[in-house]
Amino acid sequence: MGEHLLNWLSLLTIGISGISLLTGLVFIKLGKRDLHKRAMLTASVFAILFVMLYLVRTALFPHRSYQGPYRELFSFILWSHTFLAIVNFPLAIITIRYAFREAFQQHRKVAPITALVWLYVAVTGWLIYAFIEWLQ
Repeated sequence: MGEHLLNWLSLLTIGISGISLLTGLVFIKLGKRDLHKRAMLTASVFAILFVMLYLVRTALFPHRSYQGPYRELFSFILWSHTFLAIVNFPLAIITIRYAFREAFQQHRKVAPITALVWLYVAVTGWLIYAFIEWLQ
């Protein structure tokens, strides 16, 4: 599997994850718990697939850095993305665990934070790719 294909599969999986997350948020606002659950599980599965693809790509291909004119902005986006991606992993597990245990009061407290961080990480992941591929 080539680097270009891995990049596009990574973008696709995190994109589907983000769209599924947004769809799940709409469903819960409409009171459709079953559809919310399905959308959020879909978001989780595609996020896990993204991490697997990212790890494979990182193991197989050299790291590519951004050397373009917006290095300070890129660095801020990269570091905030990395930090929040690390934070989001346990947040997502806790949020999903509360939902499966039907601890909905706790789930409702942590889920909005998790969703916001998750969306930020997904969007900034796309931005990082755009910087490296198109803004050099």
